[in-house]
Amino acid sequence: MSKKLKNIFIITLPTLLGAALTGWLYRDFDFGPVWHIFRVRDNYVWILLTLFFGVAANVLRAFRWRMLLGSAGIGLRRRRAVELVFISYLVNSVTPRLGEVVRALLAGRGDATVSTKALGTVVTEKAADVVCLLLVAGLAVALRPDETLRLAHSVQAALGRIMPSGLLIAALAGIAVLTTLALPRIRRLHRLFSELWQGISAIARLQKPWEFAGLCAAIWLCNFMQLFLLLPCYEALSGLGPADALYLFTAASVGALFPTPGGAGPWQEHSREYIP
Repeated sequence: MSKKLKNIFIITLPTLLGAALTGWLYRDFDFGPVWHIFRVRDNYVWILLTLFFGVAANVLRAFRWRMLLGSAGIGLRRRRAVELVFISYLVNSVTPRLGEVVRALLAGRGDATVSTKALGTVVTEKAADVVCLLLVAGLAVALRPDETLRLAHSVQAALGRIMPSGLLIAALAGIAVLTTLALPRIRRLHRLFSELWQGISAIARLQKPWEFAGLCAAIWLCNFMQLFLLLPCYEALSGLGPADALYLFTAASVGALFPTPGGAGPWQEHSREYIP
């Protein structure tokens, strides 16, 4: 397979998969209330505030990523880091999870070693977000234990629909084939994982770990405000308080883990179980 054909395959397959998943998940979704929001002039104040916090979250995310890059020995200007984060989310809005790879490649500027290290820092960044999600989920569960059981049943049912046994078998077969093909290149893989680990372990070499933790908290606060400030735009959601919004935010964050463009898709499956 030529390099050009391989690049087309890498971009096309995730895009088609993301489009198929999103279309399937939104097959019964009523978009009428969404269009109604944009017809109400007062809602634009809340929408603009939400956009502000969305931009702020991505800027802070770029600052946090730059700290990891510095610990991995990769120099990147602050403005360039912000640009790459926004580019990665633009790519993710079309092709799920490809944005992180694009961000690492652009950070490397054609240097495979630097790109691999940068990808490792992205992995660490996502791991930090998982820790933040667990903390937020723990707080949400403590505030709403009964709804958690309903959400767990909803997630279990959704996973049963998204991952049928045939798809799981196909995925395992694909992993087995890729592993077999990779065996002759074991030395190259060892070097690849060694460089990847240098990026992943960058968090252990941070000079200002508390600043990193503060950025994590600020990012997730901005993400929460994105949802909380939109609640007044929905008549059915205007009566929800901060604790309810936190629970809904947790459901949305869990839904964003699924490989759909921009994280859209699964969250409404959970939220409709919770919101009357």
